[in-house]
Amino acid sequence: MSQPLVLVRSVSKTYRRERAVVGALRDVSLEIGHGELVRLSGPSGSGKTTLLNLIAALDRPDQGQVVVAGSDLARLSAGRASKYRAEQVGMVFQAYNLIPQLTALENVLLPMVALGRANQSRARGLLDLVGLADRSDHSPAQLSGGEQQRVAIARALANDPALVLADEPTGNLDDESAKRVMGLLTSAVRERGRTLLLVTHERDGTRAADRCFEMRGGVLTSAGAKKTSDDLSTLSADQL
Repeated sequence: MSQPLVLVRSVSKTYRRERAVVGALRDVSLEIGHGELVRLSGPSGSGKTTLLNLIAALDRPDQGQVVVAGSDLARLSAGRASKYRAEQVGMVFQAYNLIPQLTALENVLLPMVALGRANQSRARGLLDLVGLADRSDHSPAQLSGGEQQRVAIARALANDPALVLADEPTGNLDDESAKRVMGLLTSAVRERGRTLLLVTHERDGTRAADRCFEMRGGVLTSAGAKKTSDDLSTLSADQL
């Protein structure tokens, strides 16, 4: 039996707010296999982003263990954690987080530059993948919200990561743009056999996921069964 790409085992995380202790995660356990698309929904403040930050090695649990690709993330030094994110994790944020002074092409190149392997041909190919080949020289200010998020998807795939973490990627978009961005994100990950953990406060679009979970008050529960390959291929075709 193959090992999961992501293993979260009995993880708890608390934060201090003035004199109060807030429990962000409560004994959370989760396994995500290679090539899976997992959707995590729940209201704001339920602990979704906290879990994402732990899997990205941006924070550490108070208790429990987070293992990705065989590495215990809590044991990584700051430098190794940064290298882990650059090599193995692509991140898509609600606010896009593009560098405003850079063009779309330069934003996609940025993760490659961090690893010393900038490849303009690959970056242009990724922009073509998300339908923005003709916008490569535009700055973020010259792009719509949907276009900026598509650049962010291309950037997340720049170093061909094993794992893509998407935190409310359509939260700032209108319905039509959200549908297109979600279709592009899921199909791009599927075509490459990569793993996607998609975080949202909504429960729509569950057909896109292999498995669905809900987070409430820091507690994780299963919210859906594994989808069939026919369902998934139909979704991608419809959305694209």
